[in-house]
Amino acid sequence: MAPLMSLHRPTLSVKSVPRLPPLGRRVSGVTQPPKMIHQPNHDRTVVHRAMGSRRAAVKVRAEATSSTSVVPRVRAQPAEPQGLRVPDEDFSIAKTSFGSIASTLGIGLLTYGFGAYFQFLPGQDVAAVLLIYGFPITLIGFALKYAQLEPVACISYQKAADLRESQATNIQNQLRNDVTRFRYGDEQHLDEALKRIFLVGRPGGISRRQCPRLVGIREEVSGGNYSLVLEFDSPRLEASVWEERLAKIQVFFGPGVAAELTTNGEEKELQADLRLTADGSGEGRGEQLETMVLPPLAPGMPARTVVVEKKQEE
Repeated sequence: MAPLMSLHRPTLSVKSVPRLPPLGRRVSGVTQPPKMIHQPNHDRTVVHRAMGSRRAAVKVRAEATSSTSVVPRVRAQPAEPQGLRVPDEDFSIAKTSFGSIASTLGIGLLTYGFGAYFQFLPGQDVAAVLLIYGFPITLIGFALKYAQLEPVACISYQKAADLRESQATNIQNQLRNDVTRFRYGDEQHLDEALKRIFLVGRPGGISRRQCPRLVGIREEVSGGNYSLVLEFDSPRLEASVWEERLAKIQVFFGPGVAAELTTNGEEKELQADLRLTADGSGEGRGEQLETMVLPPLAPGMPARTVVVEKKQEE
Protein backbone atom coordinates (compact mmCIF):
# COMPACT_ATOMS: atom_id res chain seq x y z
CA MET A 1 0.00 0.00 0.00
CA ALA A 2 1.42 3.33 -1.05
CA PRO A 3 2.26 5.65 1.75
CA LEU A 4 -0.14 8.45 2.26
CA MET A 5 1.07 11.85 1.32
CA SER A 6 1.49 14.03 4.30
CA LEU A 7 -0.61 17.15 4.30
CA HIS A 8 1.31 20.21 5.17
CA ARG A 9 -0.54 23.26 6.32
CA PRO A 10 0.96 26.54 5.22
CA THR A 11 2.55 28.35 8.04
CA LEU A 12 1.34 31.86 8.44
CA SER A 13 3.94 34.25 9.63
CA VAL A 14 2.56 37.24 11.46
CA LYS A 15 4.75 40.24 11.23
CA SER A 16 4.73 42.68 14.01
CA VAL A 17 3.00 45.93 13.13
CA PRO A 18 4.84 48.93 14.47
CA ARG A 19 2.85 50.86 17.01
CA LEU A 20 2.07 54.44 16.18
CA PRO A 21 3.20 57.03 18.63
CA PRO A 22 0.40 58.72 20.56
CA LEU A 23 -0.74 62.12 19.56
CA GLY A 24 0.74 64.98 21.40
CA ARG A 25 3.93 65.28 23.27
CA ARG A 26 5.28 62.81 25.79
CA VAL A 27 6.62 64.54 28.80
CA SER A 28 7.90 62.43 31.65
CA GLY A 29 5.95 59.42 30.57
CA VAL A 30 2.63 61.34 30.31
CA THR A 31 1.13 62.00 26.95
CA GLN A 32 -0.06 65.58 26.67
CA PRO A 33 -3.07 66.26 24.46
CA PRO A 34 -2.38 68.31 21.37
CA LYS A 35 -2.95 72.00 21.73
CA MET A 36 -5.63 73.53 19.58
CA ILE A 37 -4.25 76.51 17.76
CA HIS A 38 -6.97 79.14 17.54
CA GLN A 39 -6.96 80.99 14.26
CA PRO A 40 -9.34 83.85 13.59
CA ASN A 41 -12.06 83.12 11.08
CA HIS A 42 -10.84 85.38 8.36
CA ASP A 43 -13.48 84.15 5.89
CA ARG A 44 -16.31 85.15 8.22
CA THR A 45 -14.71 88.53 8.76
CA VAL A 46 -14.41 89.06 5.01
CA VAL A 47 -18.04 88.04 4.50
CA HIS A 48 -19.23 90.47 7.16
CA ARG A 49 -17.13 93.22 5.64
CA ALA A 50 -18.51 92.47 2.16
CA MET A 51 -22.08 92.48 3.43
CA GLY A 52 -21.48 95.72 5.27
CA SER A 53 -20.00 97.36 2.19
CA ARG A 54 -22.88 96.08 0.07
CA ARG A 55 -25.44 97.47 2.50
CA ALA A 56 -23.62 100.79 2.53
CA ALA A 57 -23.55 100.82 -1.28
CA VAL A 58 -27.27 100.03 -1.46
CA LYS A 59 -27.99 102.77 1.08
CA VAL A 60 -25.94 105.31 -0.85
CA ARG A 61 -27.60 104.25 -4.10
CA ALA A 62 -31.07 104.59 -2.56
CA GLU A 63 -30.22 108.04 -1.23
CA ALA A 64 -28.87 109.07 -4.61
CA THR A 65 -31.96 107.75 -6.38
CA SER A 66 -34.32 109.50 -3.99
CA SER A 67 -32.41 112.73 -4.36
CA THR A 68 -32.33 112.67 -8.18
CA SER A 69 -35.76 111.18 -8.93
CA VAL A 70 -37.71 114.12 -7.49
CA VAL A 71 -36.59 117.19 -9.38
CA PRO A 72 -38.63 120.38 -8.94
CA ARG A 73 -39.87 121.64 -12.24
CA VAL A 74 -38.79 125.10 -13.31
CA ARG A 75 -41.55 126.82 -15.26
CA ALA A 76 -40.74 129.99 -17.11
CA GLN A 77 -43.06 132.89 -16.46
CA PRO A 78 -45.29 133.68 -19.46
CA ALA A 79 -44.32 136.81 -21.36
CA GLU A 80 -47.89 138.12 -21.34
CA PRO A 81 -50.66 138.03 -18.73
CA GLN A 82 -52.64 134.79 -18.68
CA GLY A 83 -55.40 135.56 -16.20
CA LEU A 84 -56.52 133.32 -13.37
CA ARG A 85 -56.13 129.57 -13.32
CA VAL A 86 -59.23 127.69 -14.35
CA PRO A 87 -60.06 124.38 -12.61
CA ASP A 88 -60.86 121.40 -14.79
CA GLU A 89 -64.61 120.97 -14.30
CA ASP A 90 -65.36 119.03 -17.49
CA PHE A 91 -66.82 115.69 -16.42
CA SER A 92 -66.02 112.67 -18.54
CA ILE A 93 -66.37 108.97 -17.87
CA ALA A 94 -62.85 108.52 -19.26
CA LYS A 95 -61.48 110.58 -16.35
CA THR A 96 -62.79 107.97 -13.91
CA SER A 97 -60.68 104.97 -12.89
CA PHE A 98 -62.52 101.83 -13.95
CA GLY A 99 -60.06 99.79 -11.90
CA SER A 100 -61.03 101.56 -8.69
CA ILE A 101 -64.73 101.18 -9.44
CA ALA A 102 -64.51 97.48 -10.31
CA SER A 103 -62.22 96.56 -7.39
CA THR A 104 -64.38 98.45 -4.87
CA LEU A 105 -67.57 96.87 -6.21
CA GLY A 106 -66.04 93.38 -6.26
CA ILE A 107 -64.67 93.62 -2.72
CA GLY A 108 -68.06 94.84 -1.52
CA LEU A 109 -69.83 91.91 -3.14
CA LEU A 110 -67.34 89.43 -1.69
CA THR A 111 -67.57 90.92 1.78
CA TYR A 112 -71.35 90.86 1.86
CA GLY A 113 -71.44 87.43 0.23
CA PHE A 114 -69.17 85.87 2.86
CA GLY A 115 -71.07 87.61 5.62
CA ALA A 116 -74.39 86.33 4.31
CA TYR A 117 -73.03 82.83 3.71
CA PHE A 118 -71.89 82.48 7.33
CA GLN A 119 -75.16 84.07 8.51
CA PHE A 120 -73.54 87.19 9.90
CA LEU A 121 -75.62 89.30 7.51
CA PRO A 122 -79.09 88.80 6.06
CA GLY A 123 -79.51 87.44 2.54
CA GLN A 124 -78.24 83.88 2.75
CA ASP A 125 -80.22 82.97 -0.36
CA VAL A 126 -78.20 85.36 -2.57
CA ALA A 127 -74.81 84.71 -0.96
CA ALA A 128 -73.74 82.27 -3.65
CA VAL A 129 -74.66 84.73 -6.41
CA LEU A 130 -72.70 87.52 -4.73
CA LEU A 131 -69.64 85.30 -4.40
CA ILE A 132 -69.89 84.09 -7.99
CA TYR A 133 -69.98 87.61 -9.40
CA GLY A 134 -67.69 89.13 -6.78
CA PHE A 135 -64.61 87.07 -7.65
CA PRO A 136 -64.35 87.96 -11.37
CA ILE A 137 -65.28 91.60 -10.78
CA THR A 138 -62.54 91.90 -8.17
CA LEU A 139 -59.97 90.26 -10.44
CA ILE A 140 -60.93 92.54 -13.33
CA GLY A 141 -60.64 95.57 -11.06
CA PHE A 142 -57.18 94.58 -9.84
CA ALA A 143 -56.05 93.92 -13.42
CA LEU A 144 -57.26 97.36 -14.55
CA LYS A 145 -55.60 99.00 -11.56
CA TYR A 146 -52.33 97.29 -12.46
CA ALA A 147 -52.51 98.30 -16.14
CA GLN A 148 -53.90 101.82 -15.73
CA LEU A 149 -51.93 104.96 -16.54
CA GLU A 150 -52.99 107.94 -14.48
CA PRO A 151 -53.71 111.28 -16.21
CA VAL A 152 -51.18 114.08 -16.10
CA ALA A 153 -51.78 117.42 -14.44
CA CYS A 154 -53.27 120.15 -16.62
CA ILE A 155 -52.78 123.85 -15.82
CA SER A 156 -55.27 126.06 -17.66
CA TYR A 157 -55.55 129.84 -17.62
CA GLN A 158 -58.66 131.86 -18.27
CA LYS A 159 -57.49 133.61 -21.44
CA ALA A 160 -56.30 130.34 -22.97
CA ALA A 161 -59.59 128.63 -22.10
CA ASP A 162 -61.50 131.44 -23.84
CA LEU A 163 -59.43 131.00 -27.04
CA ARG A 164 -59.65 127.20 -27.03
CA GLU A 165 -62.96 126.98 -28.85
CA SER A 166 -62.00 129.47 -31.54
CA GLN A 167 -58.32 128.69 -32.20
CA ALA A 168 -57.37 125.21 -30.94
CA THR A 169 -56.81 122.65 -33.67
CA ASN A 170 -58.25 119.16 -33.66
CA ILE A 171 -54.90 117.64 -32.74
CA GLN A 172 -54.43 120.06 -29.84
CA ASN A 173 -57.84 119.14 -28.45
CA GLN A 174 -57.13 115.44 -28.95
CA LEU A 175 -53.79 115.75 -27.14
CA ARG A 176 -55.39 117.50 -24.18
CA ASN A 177 -58.20 114.95 -23.93
CA ASP A 178 -55.93 111.90 -24.29
CA VAL A 179 -53.38 112.80 -21.62
CA THR A 180 -55.93 114.02 -19.05
CA ARG A 181 -57.79 110.72 -18.82
CA PHE A 182 -57.01 107.23 -17.59
CA ARG A 183 -55.40 104.92 -20.12
CA TYR A 184 -54.93 101.16 -19.88
CA GLY A 185 -52.09 99.06 -21.27
CA ASP A 186 -49.85 101.98 -22.27
CA GLU A 187 -46.44 102.44 -20.70
CA GLN A 188 -46.64 106.24 -20.85
CA HIS A 189 -48.64 109.03 -22.42
CA LEU A 190 -48.04 109.78 -26.11
CA ASP A 191 -46.20 106.49 -26.40
CA GLU A 192 -46.94 105.93 -30.09
CA ALA A 193 -46.24 109.56 -31.00
CA LEU A 194 -42.84 109.52 -29.28
CA LYS A 195 -41.95 106.25 -31.00
CA ARG A 196 -42.57 107.77 -34.41
CA ILE A 197 -40.89 111.08 -33.69
CA PHE A 198 -37.70 109.74 -32.07
CA LEU A 199 -37.67 106.36 -33.89
CA VAL A 200 -37.49 104.42 -30.64
CA GLY A 201 -35.73 101.10 -31.13
CA ARG A 202 -35.05 101.74 -34.83
CA PRO A 203 -31.89 102.51 -36.78
CA GLY A 204 -31.00 106.16 -36.46
CA GLY A 205 -33.24 106.59 -33.42
CA ILE A 206 -32.94 106.33 -29.67
CA SER A 207 -33.26 103.47 -27.22
CA ARG A 208 -36.27 102.82 -25.05
CA ARG A 209 -34.50 104.05 -21.92
CA GLN A 210 -33.76 107.41 -23.55
CA CYS A 211 -37.39 108.12 -24.38
CA PRO A 212 -38.71 111.27 -22.60
CA ARG A 213 -41.72 111.10 -20.30
CA LEU A 214 -44.70 113.45 -20.32
CA VAL A 215 -45.40 114.80 -16.82
CA GLY A 216 -47.86 117.65 -17.43
CA ILE A 217 -49.45 120.10 -19.84
CA ARG A 218 -50.31 123.80 -19.75
CA GLU A 219 -52.77 125.94 -21.65
CA GLU A 220 -51.41 129.44 -22.21
CA VAL A 221 -51.64 132.37 -24.59
CA SER A 222 -48.58 133.09 -26.72
CA GLY A 223 -48.58 136.06 -29.07
CA GLY A 224 -52.34 136.36 -28.76
CA ASN A 225 -52.90 132.77 -29.93
CA TYR A 226 -53.87 129.60 -28.11
CA SER A 227 -50.86 127.55 -27.01
CA LEU A 228 -50.60 124.04 -25.59
CA VAL A 229 -47.35 123.33 -23.71
CA LEU A 230 -46.23 119.72 -23.20
CA GLU A 231 -43.90 119.24 -20.21
CA PHE A 232 -41.37 116.41 -20.53
CA ASP A 233 -38.75 114.95 -18.21
CA SER A 234 -35.78 113.99 -20.37
CA PRO A 235 -32.88 112.87 -18.13
CA ARG A 236 -31.32 110.54 -20.72
CA LEU A 237 -31.96 112.52 -23.90
CA GLU A 238 -29.77 115.42 -24.86
CA ALA A 239 -31.14 118.80 -25.91
CA SER A 240 -29.44 118.47 -29.31
CA VAL A 241 -31.64 115.47 -30.15
CA TRP A 242 -34.74 117.52 -29.34
CA GLU A 243 -33.55 120.30 -31.64
CA GLU A 244 -32.92 117.85 -34.47
CA ARG A 245 -36.48 116.47 -34.18
CA LEU A 246 -38.22 119.85 -33.84
CA ALA A 247 -39.13 120.08 -37.53
CA LYS A 248 -40.56 116.57 -37.48
CA ILE A 249 -42.52 117.39 -34.32
CA GLN A 250 -44.14 120.37 -36.01
CA VAL A 251 -45.13 118.27 -39.02
CA PHE A 252 -46.42 115.45 -36.80
CA PHE A 253 -48.65 117.68 -34.67
CA GLY A 254 -49.63 119.95 -37.55
CA PRO A 255 -51.09 121.45 -39.57
CA GLY A 256 -52.00 124.83 -38.14
CA VAL A 257 -49.48 124.85 -35.27
CA ALA A 258 -45.98 126.20 -34.72
CA ALA A 259 -43.64 124.15 -32.49
CA GLU A 260 -41.20 125.80 -30.09
CA LEU A 261 -38.76 124.07 -27.74
CA THR A 262 -37.44 125.26 -24.37
CA THR A 263 -35.02 123.20 -22.25
CA ASN A 264 -34.05 123.67 -18.63
CA GLY A 265 -31.65 121.93 -16.26
CA GLU A 266 -28.45 119.97 -16.68
CA GLU A 267 -27.85 116.86 -18.75
CA LYS A 268 -29.14 114.29 -16.23
CA GLU A 269 -31.96 116.56 -15.05
CA LEU A 270 -33.05 117.92 -18.41
CA GLN A 271 -36.60 119.25 -18.67
CA ALA A 272 -38.11 120.07 -22.04
CA ASP A 273 -41.18 122.21 -22.71
CA LEU A 274 -42.70 121.68 -26.14
CA ARG A 275 -45.00 124.58 -27.04
CA LEU A 276 -47.58 123.99 -29.78
CA THR A 277 -49.08 127.36 -30.73
CA ALA A 278 -51.94 127.82 -33.17
CA ASP A 279 -50.70 129.94 -36.06
CA GLY A 280 -54.11 131.51 -36.76
CA SER A 281 -54.39 130.08 -40.27
CA GLY A 282 -57.41 127.98 -39.39
CA GLU A 283 -55.85 124.79 -40.75
CA GLY A 284 -56.49 121.62 -38.82
CA ARG A 285 -59.73 122.92 -37.32
CA GLY A 286 -63.39 122.04 -37.62
CA GLU A 287 -64.43 119.05 -39.70
CA GLN A 288 -61.55 119.22 -42.17
CA LEU A 289 -59.68 116.39 -40.43
CA GLU A 290 -60.78 113.10 -38.95
CA THR A 291 -59.01 110.28 -37.14
CA MET A 292 -59.06 106.86 -38.75
CA VAL A 293 -58.10 103.62 -37.02
CA LEU A 294 -56.28 101.22 -39.35
CA PRO A 295 -55.65 97.52 -38.68
CA PRO A 296 -52.22 96.54 -37.33
CA LEU A 297 -49.43 95.70 -39.75
CA ALA A 298 -48.84 92.30 -38.11
CA PRO A 299 -50.59 90.17 -35.49
CA GLY A 300 -49.79 91.35 -31.98
CA MET A 301 -48.99 94.92 -33.02
CA PRO A 302 -51.21 97.82 -31.92
CA ALA A 303 -53.72 99.39 -34.24
CA ARG A 304 -52.65 102.41 -36.27
CA THR A 305 -54.29 105.81 -36.01
CA VAL A 306 -53.92 108.41 -38.75
CA VAL A 307 -55.40 111.85 -39.25
CA VAL A 308 -56.72 112.42 -42.77
CA GLU A 309 -58.85 114.99 -44.51
CA LYS A 310 -62.53 114.38 -44.14
CA LYS A 311 -64.36 113.72 -47.38
CA GLN A 312 -67.20 116.05 -48.07
CA GLU A 313 -70.53 114.46 -48.84
CA GLU A 314 -71.90 115.29 -52.29
